[in-house]
Parts: sequence; structure tokens; C-alpha cells
Amino acid sequence: MDLETTGLVHDPEAEILEVGVVLLDPGLDPIAVFQTLLRPSRPLPRAIQRLTGLGDDDVAGAPSLAEVRPALVEVLAARRLVAHNAGFERAFLARGVEARLAEVPMLDTQDLLAVTHPDAPDLRLESFTRSLLGREERHRALEDALDTARVISRVARGARAGEARYAAAREALEIYAADSPWLPLLGKETAVPEASPASPFAVVGESREAPVSFDPDAIAAALRDEARGRRHFQRYRAREEQVRLARHFARVLAEGRVALLEGGTGVGKSLAYLAAAIPWVMSRREEREPVVISTRTKLLQDQLMGKDIPAAARFLGHSELRALSIKGRANYACERRLARVLAEGVEPRIFAEDRLAYALLESCVRIRPHGEIGSVPAGWLRRHPALGDLLRRSVAARAEQCTREQCASHPACPLGRRRAALGEADLVVANHDLLLRWPPDYPPLASAIVDEVHELADVADEVFALEVQPQSALERMDDVFGRPGRHDAGDPLLPASARRAARRDGLAWRRGLDQELRALGSALGERAGDFGEVQIPARPGPGFAEAARHADAAATRLEEVADHVERLAGPGSDPGSPLSRTLQELRRAAVALRLALSGAGEDAVAAFEDVVPPWDRWRLRVRSVSPADAFHERFFERLRVFAGVSASLFVADDAFAALGELEIEARAAAPPGVLRASEPSPFPYAEHMRVVALTDGGDVVLETAAVLEHLARRLGGRTLGLFTSLRRMQEVAALLAPRLRAEGIEVLAPRRAADDPHALVERFSAGSAVLLGARKFWQGLDVPGADLQAVVIEKLPFEVPTELRRRREQRLRAAGADAFERYTLGKMLLNLKQMVGRLIRTEEDRGVVVIVEGRTDRPYFSRLAAALPPGCQVTTARRDELDRLLGEVGIGTTERPL
Repeated sequence: MDLETTGLVHDPEAEILEVGVVLLDPGLDPIAVFQTLLRPSRPLPRAIQRLTGLGDDDVAGAPSLAEVRPALVEVLAARRLVAHNAGFERAFLARGVEARLAEVPMLDTQDLLAVTHPDAPDLRLESFTRSLLGREERHRALEDALDTARVISRVARGARAGEARYAAAREALEIYAADSPWLPLLGKETAVPEASPASPFAVVGESREAPVSFDPDAIAAALRDEARGRRHFQRYRAREEQVRLARHFARVLAEGRVALLEGGTGVGKSLAYLAAAIPWVMSRREEREPVVISTRTKLLQDQLMGKDIPAAARFLGHSELRALSIKGRANYACERRLARVLAEGVEPRIFAEDRLAYALLESCVRIRPHGEIGSVPAGWLRRHPALGDLLRRSVAARAEQCTREQCASHPACPLGRRRAALGEADLVVANHDLLLRWPPDYPPLASAIVDEVHELADVADEVFALEVQPQSALERMDDVFGRPGRHDAGDPLLPASARRAARRDGLAWRRGLDQELRALGSALGERAGDFGEVQIPARPGPGFAEAARHADAAATRLEEVADHVERLAGPGSDPGSPLSRTLQELRRAAVALRLALSGAGEDAVAAFEDVVPPWDRWRLRVRSVSPADAFHERFFERLRVFAGVSASLFVADDAFAALGELEIEARAAAPPGVLRASEPSPFPYAEHMRVVALTDGGDVVLETAAVLEHLARRLGGRTLGLFTSLRRMQEVAALLAPRLRAEGIEVLAPRRAADDPHALVERFSAGSAVLLGARKFWQGLDVPGADLQAVVIEKLPFEVPTELRRRREQRLRAAGADAFERYTLGKMLLNLKQMVGRLIRTEEDRGVVVIVEGRTDRPYFSRLAAALPPGCQVTTARRDELDRLLGEVGIGTTERPL
């Protein structure tokens, strides 16, 4: 069955709009159905009209729910119900039809598909209609109920045909959830087919194109060939900006240079660097020196591997390219640790409701490509909370937990196979965090192309920081002593004889450390900000005395453990052994705790995050005021080629705001120096975009809400609000939602700072809505076409004045620089450039950017143009002039299509 409604479960005014039921009875032919539209008590929201295709006229003559209720209850009450995301149907049936329907047995197809398709992007029905049925979800009740039945049928047919994923899912359920009602659907017990390991390299496919050699002119000719381009890329268009950018990349690779390159929106920077890098590596395969391409996020890694690189290789005529994605070791199942965790799942003590989580873990490892379990979608974790802990305990996040030698003894180990394949790769796709931590047993790092390079400095701050987390510190103690009653802790690092002697002390130390770390979090709690952050000043005063006492006590315990274990291990211990490395980490944690609360000195700044009850999930980071030394010694000096590229890199031809802390240009000033180039976007911004700062003044929350409301009404939603404060964002959302509800315009906003923007973006693009977001939404969001026509920026995005920021400004002033001009203003303009860049994503896009509090009276207001594409200016206007600006770019007509 399926219900269409006028809103979500948490909306008290939401009503059932349509009911669709497929009645399945043994031997009944043809299948019977029950379907009806219902007449709601209010006009249909615009978003629901767009989603379903229904209008008020369509439901005007439909019966009310009261008229249909008896027949609906009769149909449903005596049956077992099957629905996709059944909790949604159950809630509306119980609330709107009859309370006793909440007790009717219900099966949820999400539970089936979670175990058969753990490699799906999410658990939405439309994801499975696309992948299994080859069509889009209809968003009509009977059609969706039929599609749910068709998806179930497709799974059953696949299981009957012996498809590997269904055999693996069946085996997982048989072992860990033998009472699952879905198990009979997956067929009789048979052996899981023995599959040969999948190739670790990207699937490129065949190409009939003539191979492009590593020659700048040949590369340029291929990029200018639009017929060739359209055979591999939709809507391909030759762009001279892209050709010039590709030439820069080719020069950097050929000459062994350092380059900072900017490619504006629409230039196609990914194809530009691939057009140079692929012929380069193919011409030098015998040298076994891959080019490493680094992105900011795992999501972009997956996009490069699944889409961009295969298409580029076919376009360039190099179908034999070997491209490999590698992520941190915490992303891959460790065979040793996995076996211990799964052993728990068959024990009688495990609650029945948690057993399915073990089946899901098993299916994730066996079905997801390459045993990669570090990026299981959030839908699985929300539906089965126990799964998160199982996944975490099934990986060897640190090298001490599973050495290369131990890994080699397990030929099926996903991480071991991935690491072995690195030696055969031509291109390696990594992320910034792994790039800066490049392990010594990986192939030498010589050539790196760093995409989204403007984020590299922030990553360096984290990579080269001292870090302490209570959970991590306790896990390291478990690594040493083992933990009684736990099967997943691995083989304790301390030899058995010494471990027996230290068992009682080890447990006491662990309990004491746990207590002190919790007490430290509690002592800091009263100083924590809205989101659990605590900045530690350079000279912590009496207000930090209690926290300092607990930090010192915890540090002392860590040092005592390390010293005692070192004595137990005896002389001659290998300094590079897992035990020695673990003890070094315990001592580093002790140093960080003492530094943080006694004053980290002039060269470092301490800050705590997530200081919230129950006080055991906080994170301490002690960051360098200047990470440049560590960046160059541990990473940059190893490279022959470094090419950093971004759409937002320079502000007024200066990269300091993006990369100044890393001192790349300062330290590479000797000839030939750094190659710098910026290729502007080819989009017609002057005709298609207006940027305006308002002069109305007043309360920024009230004014931002008023601007968003006005634009949303004129545009039928299609508006993005970007905020520098989560608190103000939430206040605006609370004001805006009731005002726009009557218009059928939904207000979307993250509930927590850590929420993933992409799920909200999909909902925003699907209907009339306003999307609100803070810092995570400033960049990376891509909403092309008419779905986004206005961006509202509540305040100029100056950085939060943290202790680290203040210390860096002091350092610049001490060096004789204008800290506000070079650093504070430069970073604001870079942030503004990223925010403005959310609006125009294709040549046809049109829209307006409105800065609510633009500080039009400040001297630096005239500098805002440095954050805009060429040909654009920031003008000033009142809120009542916005309609004129919409008209200038040809949007905002009174009649909006659904």
C-alpha cells in the first residue's frame, strides 16, 4: 500500500490525499486494487501539486476521508500490510483513519532493501524504481503501491536466478536474523556463489577515439573537437578557457612545477586537469609513478571515479587507464576485527531487534564495492542505530590495530587488496586528509593535483594538530590490555605474560581515565557555546582551574600507563612496533591535555568541540598558529609536481586568503616560481545576474525573513538563504515557515550543524521550497536551472573571531602586514565569492543575489566587487526595489509554472 499526503508526519495539518492498495491473495486472479483520491480540508500545497501532478480541481469532487473510512478499515484491518517506509503509512492511518490500524502487522520494504542493496545511495523508493525497474517514481498512491510490489518481485526473481547479492543477503539473514519475514522471499538455502574479486580500478569501457598523446597541442585539439566531446559528455561545448587551463596543467606536469590555478564556474576544471594528466600517466606507465588527484570530500572522490574519469578516458582514447580510489583505512572492513564483531551476532545475549544490524553489517561488507563500509548512507544508520557502532568496530582505523603483516595473512582483506592495487594504478584519487597523511608504505607521492585547493589549509589545521578524544584514548588502552568480555578488541598488544600481571592495574587505570575525561568535559560545559565549542585563551585564568585539574590528572594517568607498560614490555622493544606507536600516542594525548589547559604558548591554540552531556564525546585539538613548517616537511617537500585548482582561489589576484597559512608561494618563490593563472567563467553574468546590498537596515533576522518571504512568493520558492549563524538561521526558519505554508512553499533547514546538505538539496529541487543553510551550504551545492533563482545572504561572511584567528592576525601585524586587509577582509571576500557562486550554474541560469546586511556605509563595501565574476557589481537598493531587479534578469513573473 501507499499513501499520498499533503505534508509530512510532523505537520499536524497534513492530511491523507490519496490511498492506493494492491490486494494480494493466494490464487486470486486478477489482482484486486483499492484506490481513491480524498478531498482535503485545505488547498493543496504547491510542493504537493508539483510532486503528484494533482491540483485543487482534481480533488474537488473526491470523497472526504470520513466517507471512505469504513471501506478503508474493512480492506486493511484483517490483512498484513506491506509498505515502503511503513512508519509513514502507520502514523497517518492511526491518526487519520482509525487508531487500531497502528496495531495491524506491517512489513517495511526498507528492511528488505537495506540488506539486499547496501550499496544504494539511500532508502527512498525512487532510488529502487530507478535501479531495479528503470523508471521514475510516480508519486501517486496506486502506482507507488504497484511499484513497491514490482520491486519485491524483482528481488524475488533475482534471488531465484541466483544473483550474488541476494544469496549474500539471504545468508546474512539466515545467520543473524533467521526470523526475518523477508527470508522466504530470498529463496532456499544454497551456497553463496563464489565470485572472483571485482577489479579495484574504475570501469572505463571501450573507446573508439584515437589516443591523445601528451602534447599540449594534441590535448587542445581534442578539447576543441565538439563532435568528439558530445560522444562522451552531455551538452559538451568547447571552451577556450578550458583549453588554456589544460595547457597550464600540461606545462606543470612536463616541467615539474608548482601551480595555483583558478577555473571559474562552467570552465570545466575537472576535464581540464584530466585531459593533461591521463595522457601524461599513459606515456610514463613503465615508471610506475601515478598522479594523485585529491578532492575535499569522499563524495567528490566517488563522482570522479564513477563518472568523470571513465568519461574523460574514453574521450581521450585511453580505455586501458587504471584509475583507483583510495580512502583512509577507517573506510574499509578489517577481516580480523570484522570476524570478532560478527561473532557477537550469534550470541544469545544479543537483543532480537539488534540482530538485523549484524545482518546489515555482513551484507555491507559482502555487497558494497571493495568492502568499503566507511560511507554507508545515513538512512541505514538512522533506521538501525546499532549499526554505527558495529561498523566502527569492524575497521582498523589506526595502523596499530592491524599491521601490514597481519593484513597480508588475510588475502580477502579489503584494505590489503586496495593497498596492493596502488602499485598498479596510473591515477590515484584521494581526499585532502589522506593526501596530507600519505602513509609511508604507499607508492611514493611525487605528483599531486589538488582540486578544491582553497580548502587545503583548513584540512592541514586538523591533520597537523594534536588531538584528544575520550573514546580514542580508551580504545588505545584497550589495544594494549584487551578488554574483558569484548570480542572485537583484536589481539592485545601487550604480551600475554605481562598482560596478566597488569590486568588489575589496567582496568583501574581505564576506569580512572574515563572518570577524569568525563569530569573534564563537565567542567568545561558551563563555558561551552551553543554548539559545544570552548576556546581556550592563551593564558587560562581561574575560571579554567577545575578543568585544568582534571586535564592534568588524566595526563598523569596516560603517562603512568605508558611508562608502566614500557617497563612490562622489557628492553629492546621495536620503536616502530604497534605497541610502541600506541604508547607514543598516549603520551602525545597527555602533552595535548596539559598544553590545552595550562596555555598552549604563542605558537599553538587549543579548542574543544562537542562539549555536551554526557561529557564523553568531546574532541580537543591543539592547532599550530602556523602549520606551514609541518605542511612542507611532512608533505610538500616530497613533491615534484603540485597543481592546486579551485573555482574560488584568488581575491583580487591574491591567493593569501585561501592558502596564506601554508606559505606555498612564499617558500616556492625561487625560479621558476609558482605558475599562477585564472580562467574566468564563460557564463553571461552581466546579463543574467544582479547582486544587491539592501539599505533598509533594521533587525537582521526580521529583515532576512521578510526578504526571503518576498522572493519566495514571487518565485514560487526557488530561493536559497545563506547564514553566518545557525542561531539566526533557526530564528528565520521559525518566522518564515508559517508565513509560506499557506502558499504551499516548504521551508527546509538542517536541524543540526552536522546534517548533510545534499539530502535537503534533493528535496529543494523537487518542489517549491526555500532552503536555508549555514557554512556547509556556502560551497559545493549545485542546483542548476530554474530550481534556484535567488540567493539571500543575511550578513557579510566574516570569519568567527576565534582565538586561532586572533593569533594569526597578531602574527601578520608583527610581520608588518595589514591583518584586516590581507587576512580578515580577504577571507570574507573568498567566502562571499563561494556563496555568490551557488546561483549561476549553467549558461541559461538567471537570478539575483541579495545581501541583507551588506554594511554599505563601511569603506570596504566598494571591495565587494572583488568577490564577483568579471562584469558584475554590487549595487544598493531598498527591499521594495527587488521586483525591478527580478524583471531585469527576466524572472519573477506573477504566474509560476508548477
